[in-house]
Amino acid sequence: MRTFFLFFISIIAMTSVAAQGVSMSPTRLFFTGAPGETVTEKVILHNSSNKDYVLSINYKDWKRELDGNKIYFESGALDNSNASWLSTLQNTVSVAAGATKEVLVTMQIPENASTSELTNSMLFFTQLPTQEDKTTSSSTGLGIITLFEFGLHVYYTPLANNNKSLEITNIEEITDAASKKAAISITNDGNVVNDATVEFELTNTETGEEIKLDPTSISMMPDTHQVVQFNLPEGISGEFLGVAIIKMAGSNDLRVGEKHFSF
Repeated sequence: MRTFFLFFISIIAMTSVAAQGVSMSPTRLFFTGAPGETVTEKVILHNSSNKDYVLSINYKDWKRELDGNKIYFESGALDNSNASWLSTLQNTVSVAAGATKEVLVTMQIPENASTSELTNSMLFFTQLPTQEDKTTSSSTGLGIITLFEFGLHVYYTPLANNNKSLEITNIEEITDAASKKAAISITNDGNVVNDATVEFELTNTETGEEIKLDPTSISMMPDTHQVVQFNLPEGISGEFLGVAIIKMAGSNDLRVGEKHFSF
């Protein structure tokens, strides 16, 4: 019987991720330093289960589409990749049941690295199947082995980069047969990774009724663009003032944009 491998990709949060009793912290590594310098950061893997795990370590490139979704590429495929700068002491790591493992990730910044351009990549910890997994899979007759994978964002920020800025470039209504949406176009015109919360609210200019929609969290690389969409209430009708607010993490700086809507 042919064996098929089904990979469950864990959701990447801002602080830690967990799957099958294994957790990782942090999920983002921020390196900084001068060209030619070697810098190291630490990743902690904790296995709270009663099973030993072996994880392989590999690298990918990635970028976000306009809607914020990530697309992955082979390591070194993108111009702003730093995957080849990274190394760990081993290509696999074993985490015993109930144990905690420390993994040192080293970045060798090239001598010719840009002193202004931020680079990024993704480091993956992928569960390797054990003989027990294969035996269990065969005994069930399904031929499926369920594995898990952690993705760790890796950024290199040049020492001089400290400009945190986002700008709202457009607000528009998007209507299709099923729904109405407000689309907020945002540009990272700074030179660092920028985490932010995007809020959108509508005020009926005739009645004063306020509609506040659920905020959306974003994380943007420098010189990138993203469109954040908000689903508008069904049956909305009337004249409204729409207000978009961007709240940048670690800063009291706000960006506010307004647009009049007629539904």
